[in-house]
Amino acid sequence: MKKLLLVLLAIVVIGGAWSWFKGRSADDAAEQSAEPAPAARVEVAPLKHEPIARTIDSFGVIAASPSSDVAISAPFDCLVRAVHVGVGARVAAGDVLLEIEPNPDAKLALLSARSAATAAEKNLAATRQRFELKLATNQDLLTAQQGSDDARQKLASFEARGLTGDGRIKAPSAGIVSKLDLASGALVPAGTLLVSVVSADHLEARLAVEIGQLAKVKPDQRVTLTSANRPDLPAVSSTVRASGGSIDATTGTAEVRVGVPAGAPFYFGEHVRGAITVEEHEALVAPRRAVLPEGEKHVLFTVHDGKAVRHEVVVGIIAGDRIEVQAPGLHPGEAVVTLGNYELTDGMAVQSGEKPAAQPAGAKAAPGGKS
Repeated sequence: MKKLLLVLLAIVVIGGAWSWFKGRSADDAAEQSAEPAPAARVEVAPLKHEPIARTIDSFGVIAASPSSDVAISAPFDCLVRAVHVGVGARVAAGDVLLEIEPNPDAKLALLSARSAATAAEKNLAATRQRFELKLATNQDLLTAQQGSDDARQKLASFEARGLTGDGRIKAPSAGIVSKLDLASGALVPAGTLLVSVVSADHLEARLAVEIGQLAKVKPDQRVTLTSANRPDLPAVSSTVRASGGSIDATTGTAEVRVGVPAGAPFYFGEHVRGAITVEEHEALVAPRRAVLPEGEKHVLFTVHDGKAVRHEVVVGIIAGDRIEVQAPGLHPGEAVVTLGNYELTDGMAVQSGEKPAAQPAGAKAAPGGKS
């Protein structure tokens, strides 16, 4: 009898425990079902209405403007005695660029001209004396006079060309030496280019543009020039002066000339990049990473009331990390998703936040692995 009572008591205890456990499980399930679904963590940026431009990238070099290049040629057959400057040197008006002297043949010609002038003067004087004594005719006097004039003019020509000077070739104006290929001791025939000086305020950038894009380039289009070797140098704004009408057979490019403003920090011969603006207008502009490819379409997500809203957009100009977008319902100032957008679907709950700042070097991690 006692055993039966014990069995019945055990059954009652077990049944009560089972009922309590089922009730507790139901309450937990209800609590869990009442909790909101987790929100996707994203980063956002504002949609802007601002100018955006389509540009053609090109490369080139800083060179002399043809209208400002002053060339100095050898006035006589000469020997280069000394060279004081090099290509790219900035010079002031009157600075000595190089020194020359007549070569042996030119020196001999100068001595001959001097002797001829002296002899012609003596002959003229003697003919005048004979003419006064009626021993020479008018024709004799005219011939002597002509010979004296010719000899003096020839000597004056040598002197005017500098054969009797100090041989110092000076800069005609302030500027930059654009060409000088001679070395000390070189023999130079008359008429050979000695040196060229270009005004520092009359430089130009000669840019190479692909032939397929040349038709888009027009005079007066805006160009942004930057140094290819000195990235810290500020950009310089200018305009297209002229576009080439011929193609380089080796590179397949055409030359586009861009004026360099006075005072620009470029060196003569420096390599530069040019961004030629061929189209510019105001539009809705988003960060480029906000736009996702989806088959043949493009989409972006905005955030409204904590929900992701999907938009199919038409993309326009792409300029660096910015892109032009067009779609009904988009307005300036809306928050577009720039990070975490690959996992989104239309209507998904999202939680937006700023991108975390980079941790300073040497900072210690907080307990639990968080910094």
